[in-house]
Amino acid sequence: ASLKDMFSSMMKSVSSLFAARSFTANLQSRLVTAGIPLKGEEYITVSLGLIIITPLLTYFIGKNFWLAVIVFILAVILPWTYIGIKKGKRLQTFEMQLADCLVIMANALRGGFGFQQAMETVVREMPPPISIEFDWCLREMNLGFNQEEALLHLGERVNSEEMDMVISGIIIQKQVGGNLAQILDNIGDTMRDRARIKKQVRTLTAQGKMSGLVIGLLPVVLLAAMLVINPEHVYFLFQDPRGLAMLAAALVMEIAGAFAISRIIDIEF
Repeated sequence: ASLKDMFSSMMKSVSSLFAARSFTANLQSRLVTAGIPLKGEEYITVSLGLIIITPLLTYFIGKNFWLAVIVFILAVILPWTYIGIKKGKRLQTFEMQLADCLVIMANALRGGFGFQQAMETVVREMPPPISIEFDWCLREMNLGFNQEEALLHLGERVNSEEMDMVISGIIIQKQVGGNLAQILDNIGDTMRDRARIKKQVRTLTAQGKMSGLVIGLLPVVLLAAMLVINPEHVYFLFQDPRGLAMLAAALVMEIAGAFAISRIIDIEF
Protein backbone atom coordinates (compact mmCIF):
# COMPACT_ATOMS: atom_id res chain seq x y z
CA ALA A 1 0.00 0.00 0.00
CA SER A 2 2.85 2.40 0.82
CA LEU A 3 4.52 1.74 -2.56
CA LYS A 4 1.20 2.43 -4.27
CA ASP A 5 0.82 5.68 -2.33
CA MET A 6 4.36 6.74 -3.25
CA PHE A 7 3.72 6.02 -6.92
CA SER A 8 0.41 7.92 -6.83
CA SER A 9 2.07 10.89 -5.12
CA MET A 10 4.87 10.93 -7.68
CA MET A 11 2.33 10.79 -10.54
CA LYS A 12 0.42 13.75 -9.10
CA SER A 13 3.62 15.76 -8.65
CA VAL A 14 4.77 15.20 -12.23
CA SER A 15 1.26 15.73 -13.63
CA SER A 16 0.98 19.10 -11.88
CA LEU A 17 3.90 20.37 -14.00
CA PHE A 18 1.78 20.00 -17.18
CA ALA A 19 -1.67 20.80 -15.79
CA ALA A 20 -1.86 24.45 -16.91
CA ARG A 21 -0.16 24.12 -20.30
CA SER A 22 -2.00 24.92 -23.55
CA PHE A 23 -0.86 21.71 -25.25
CA THR A 24 -2.32 19.77 -22.29
CA ALA A 25 -5.74 21.29 -23.01
CA ASN A 26 -5.45 20.28 -26.66
CA LEU A 27 -4.42 16.77 -25.65
CA GLN A 28 -7.36 16.61 -23.23
CA SER A 29 -9.82 17.27 -26.04
CA ARG A 30 -8.22 14.50 -28.11
CA LEU A 31 -8.44 12.09 -25.18
CA VAL A 32 -12.14 12.90 -24.75
CA THR A 33 -12.76 12.31 -28.46
CA ALA A 34 -10.87 9.00 -28.25
CA GLY A 35 -12.78 7.92 -25.14
CA ILE A 36 -9.61 7.51 -23.02
CA PRO A 37 -10.50 8.18 -19.34
CA LEU A 38 -7.35 10.13 -18.44
CA LYS A 39 -6.53 13.79 -17.96
CA GLY A 40 -4.10 15.36 -20.40
CA GLU A 41 -1.37 15.79 -17.78
CA GLU A 42 -1.81 12.19 -16.62
CA TYR A 43 -1.40 10.87 -20.15
CA ILE A 44 1.74 12.98 -20.66
CA THR A 45 3.17 11.66 -17.38
CA VAL A 46 2.52 8.03 -18.35
CA SER A 47 4.01 8.64 -21.80
CA LEU A 48 7.15 10.21 -20.32
CA GLY A 49 7.48 7.25 -17.98
CA LEU A 50 7.42 4.87 -20.94
CA ILE A 51 9.89 7.00 -22.87
CA ILE A 52 12.39 7.04 -19.99
CA ILE A 53 11.94 3.63 -18.36
CA THR A 54 11.48 1.20 -21.29
CA PRO A 55 14.70 2.09 -23.18
CA LEU A 56 16.73 1.92 -19.96
CA LEU A 57 15.28 -1.47 -19.06
CA THR A 58 15.88 -2.70 -22.59
CA TYR A 59 19.52 -1.62 -22.49
CA PHE A 60 20.22 -3.07 -19.04
CA ILE A 61 18.60 -6.41 -19.93
CA GLY A 62 19.77 -6.82 -23.52
CA LYS A 63 23.01 -4.76 -23.48
CA ASN A 64 22.16 -3.64 -27.02
CA PHE A 65 22.40 0.09 -27.70
CA TRP A 66 20.54 0.07 -31.01
CA LEU A 67 17.69 -2.03 -29.62
CA ALA A 68 17.33 0.53 -26.82
CA VAL A 69 17.26 3.33 -29.43
CA ILE A 70 14.51 1.53 -31.38
CA VAL A 71 12.50 0.98 -28.19
CA PHE A 72 12.93 4.68 -27.37
CA ILE A 73 11.58 5.70 -30.79
CA LEU A 74 8.63 3.32 -30.40
CA ALA A 75 7.94 4.67 -26.91
CA VAL A 76 7.79 8.19 -28.35
CA ILE A 77 5.50 7.25 -31.25
CA LEU A 78 3.14 4.64 -29.78
CA PRO A 79 1.26 6.76 -27.17
CA TRP A 80 0.18 9.26 -29.83
CA THR A 81 -0.54 6.50 -32.35
CA TYR A 82 -2.70 4.81 -29.72
CA ILE A 83 -4.81 7.98 -29.36
CA GLY A 84 -5.31 8.11 -33.13
CA ILE A 85 -6.33 4.44 -33.32
CA LYS A 86 -8.75 4.73 -30.39
CA LYS A 87 -10.21 7.93 -31.82
CA GLY A 88 -10.72 6.35 -35.23
CA LYS A 89 -12.36 3.20 -33.84
CA ARG A 90 -14.64 5.15 -31.52
CA LEU A 91 -15.67 7.51 -34.32
CA GLN A 92 -16.38 4.60 -36.66
CA THR A 93 -18.51 2.87 -34.00
CA PHE A 94 -20.35 6.11 -33.25
CA GLU A 95 -21.17 6.74 -36.91
CA MET A 96 -22.35 3.14 -37.36
CA GLN A 97 -24.76 3.64 -34.44
CA LEU A 98 -25.98 7.05 -35.55
CA ALA A 99 -28.46 5.92 -38.24
CA ASP A 100 -30.19 3.56 -35.78
CA CYS A 101 -30.14 6.34 -33.18
CA LEU A 102 -32.01 8.65 -35.57
CA VAL A 103 -34.66 5.98 -36.17
CA ILE A 104 -35.19 5.61 -32.41
CA MET A 105 -35.44 9.38 -31.94
CA ALA A 106 -37.82 9.82 -34.87
CA ASN A 107 -40.11 7.07 -33.58
CA ALA A 108 -40.04 8.58 -30.09
CA LEU A 109 -40.98 12.00 -31.46
CA ARG A 110 -43.86 10.49 -33.44
CA GLY A 111 -44.99 8.78 -30.24
CA GLY A 112 -45.42 12.14 -28.53
CA PHE A 113 -42.10 12.45 -26.68
CA GLY A 114 -40.18 15.69 -26.51
CA PHE A 115 -36.68 16.12 -27.92
CA GLN A 116 -34.88 15.52 -24.63
CA GLN A 117 -37.09 12.51 -23.89
CA ALA A 118 -36.14 11.11 -27.30
CA MET A 119 -32.47 11.53 -26.39
CA GLU A 120 -33.11 9.76 -23.08
CA THR A 121 -34.58 6.86 -25.06
CA VAL A 122 -31.32 6.62 -27.02
CA VAL A 123 -29.32 6.63 -23.76
CA ARG A 124 -31.43 3.76 -22.39
CA GLU A 125 -31.61 1.59 -25.50
CA MET A 126 -28.27 1.99 -27.26
CA PRO A 127 -24.75 0.88 -26.23
CA PRO A 128 -21.67 3.12 -25.89
CA PRO A 129 -20.21 5.29 -27.25
CA ILE A 130 -23.37 7.00 -28.53
CA SER A 131 -25.26 6.48 -25.27
CA ILE A 132 -22.37 8.06 -23.31
CA GLU A 133 -22.22 11.12 -25.57
CA PHE A 134 -25.98 11.66 -25.54
CA ASP A 135 -26.05 11.25 -21.76
CA TRP A 136 -23.31 13.87 -21.46
CA CYS A 137 -25.32 16.19 -23.72
CA LEU A 138 -28.44 15.71 -21.57
CA ARG A 139 -26.45 16.43 -18.41
CA GLU A 140 -25.30 19.75 -19.92
CA MET A 141 -28.92 20.64 -20.72
CA ASN A 142 -29.93 19.83 -17.14
CA LEU A 143 -27.09 22.01 -15.84
CA GLY A 144 -28.41 25.07 -17.67
CA PHE A 145 -27.04 24.95 -21.22
CA ASN A 146 -29.65 25.46 -23.89
CA GLN A 147 -30.20 22.72 -26.47
CA GLU A 148 -28.19 24.43 -29.20
CA GLU A 149 -25.12 24.92 -26.98
CA ALA A 150 -25.25 21.35 -25.67
CA LEU A 151 -25.58 19.95 -29.20
CA LEU A 152 -22.67 22.07 -30.46
CA HIS A 153 -20.53 20.78 -27.55
CA LEU A 154 -21.54 17.25 -28.55
CA GLY A 155 -20.37 17.93 -32.10
CA GLU A 156 -17.03 19.27 -30.85
CA ARG A 157 -16.44 16.20 -28.67
CA VAL A 158 -17.36 13.65 -31.33
CA ASN A 159 -15.82 15.51 -34.30
CA SER A 160 -17.95 13.65 -36.86
CA GLU A 161 -19.24 15.04 -40.16
CA GLU A 162 -22.38 12.89 -39.83
CA MET A 163 -23.08 14.21 -36.33
CA ASP A 164 -22.52 17.78 -37.53
CA MET A 165 -25.12 17.16 -40.24
CA VAL A 166 -27.62 15.95 -37.62
CA ILE A 167 -26.93 18.91 -35.34
CA SER A 168 -27.32 21.38 -38.22
CA GLY A 169 -30.66 19.79 -39.15
CA ILE A 170 -31.94 19.97 -35.57
CA ILE A 171 -30.83 23.59 -35.07
CA ILE A 172 -32.37 24.70 -38.38
CA GLN A 173 -35.63 22.96 -37.46
CA LYS A 174 -35.65 24.76 -34.11
CA GLN A 175 -35.21 28.10 -35.89
CA VAL A 176 -37.59 27.75 -38.87
CA GLY A 177 -39.92 24.94 -37.76
CA GLY A 178 -40.90 21.73 -39.53
CA ASN A 179 -41.36 18.04 -38.81
CA LEU A 180 -38.26 17.02 -36.84
CA ALA A 181 -39.07 13.30 -37.04
CA GLN A 182 -39.19 13.48 -40.84
CA ILE A 183 -35.97 15.50 -40.93
CA LEU A 184 -34.20 12.85 -38.82
CA ASP A 185 -35.53 10.09 -41.10
CA ASN A 186 -34.20 11.91 -44.17
CA ILE A 187 -30.78 12.43 -42.56
CA GLY A 188 -30.70 8.75 -41.54
CA ASP A 189 -31.43 7.66 -45.14
CA THR A 190 -28.62 9.92 -46.36
CA MET A 191 -26.23 8.42 -43.80
CA ARG A 192 -27.04 4.86 -44.83
CA ASP A 193 -26.34 5.74 -48.48
CA ARG A 194 -23.04 7.39 -47.50
CA ALA A 195 -22.08 4.39 -45.33
CA ARG A 196 -22.71 2.01 -48.24
CA ILE A 197 -20.53 4.10 -50.58
CA LYS A 198 -17.77 4.41 -47.94
CA LYS A 199 -17.77 0.63 -47.49
CA GLN A 200 -17.35 0.13 -51.23
CA VAL A 201 -14.53 2.69 -51.35
CA ARG A 202 -12.74 1.04 -48.40
CA THR A 203 -12.97 -2.32 -50.15
CA LEU A 204 -11.54 -0.93 -53.38
CA THR A 205 -8.70 0.98 -51.70
CA ALA A 206 -7.73 -1.68 -49.12
CA GLN A 207 -5.10 -3.24 -51.39
CA GLY A 208 -3.52 0.14 -52.11
CA LYS A 209 -3.37 0.99 -48.41
CA MET A 210 -1.75 -2.33 -47.56
CA SER A 211 0.75 -1.97 -50.40
CA GLY A 212 1.69 1.51 -49.23
CA LEU A 213 2.08 0.33 -45.64
CA VAL A 214 4.31 -2.61 -46.59
CA ILE A 215 6.42 -0.62 -49.04
CA GLY A 216 6.84 2.22 -46.53
CA LEU A 217 7.69 0.11 -43.49
CA LEU A 218 9.79 -2.66 -45.03
CA PRO A 219 13.04 -0.66 -45.51
CA VAL A 220 12.73 0.88 -42.04
CA VAL A 221 12.12 -2.50 -40.40
CA LEU A 222 15.02 -4.11 -42.29
CA LEU A 223 17.39 -1.29 -41.28
CA ALA A 224 16.28 -1.57 -37.63
CA ALA A 225 16.70 -5.35 -37.69
CA MET A 226 20.20 -5.10 -39.15
CA LEU A 227 21.18 -2.50 -36.52
CA VAL A 228 20.07 -4.87 -33.77
CA ILE A 229 21.41 -8.15 -35.24
CA ASN A 230 24.66 -7.06 -36.88
CA PRO A 231 25.24 -3.28 -36.83
CA GLU A 232 28.70 -3.53 -38.45
CA HIS A 233 27.03 -4.45 -41.75
CA VAL A 234 25.25 -1.07 -41.98
CA TYR A 235 27.70 1.25 -40.25
CA PHE A 236 29.22 2.22 -43.60
CA LEU A 237 25.89 3.88 -44.50
CA PHE A 238 26.40 6.35 -41.66
CA GLN A 239 30.19 6.72 -41.94
CA ASP A 240 30.68 7.05 -45.70
CA PRO A 241 29.38 10.13 -47.59
CA ARG A 242 28.04 7.83 -50.29
CA GLY A 243 26.10 5.88 -47.67
CA LEU A 244 24.62 9.09 -46.27
CA ALA A 245 23.63 10.13 -49.81
CA MET A 246 21.96 6.75 -50.34
CA LEU A 247 20.04 7.11 -47.07
CA ALA A 248 18.94 10.64 -47.99
CA ALA A 249 17.81 9.51 -51.44
CA ALA A 250 15.93 6.56 -49.93
CA LEU A 251 14.22 8.86 -47.42
CA VAL A 252 13.14 11.27 -50.17
CA MET A 253 11.77 8.44 -52.30
CA GLU A 254 9.97 6.93 -49.30
CA ILE A 255 8.25 10.24 -48.56
CA ALA A 256 7.40 10.82 -52.21
CA GLY A 257 5.98 7.29 -52.58
CA ALA A 258 3.92 7.56 -49.39
CA PHE A 259 2.54 10.92 -50.51
CA ALA A 260 1.65 9.59 -53.97
CA ILE A 261 -0.12 6.52 -52.59
CA SER A 262 -2.01 8.58 -50.00
CA ARG A 263 -3.25 10.96 -52.73
CA ILE A 264 -4.38 8.05 -54.91
CA ILE A 265 -6.40 6.27 -52.19
CA ASP A 266 -7.70 9.38 -50.41
CA ILE A 267 -11.26 9.82 -51.70
CA GLU A 268 -13.30 12.63 -50.19
CA PHE A 269 -17.05 12.45 -49.68
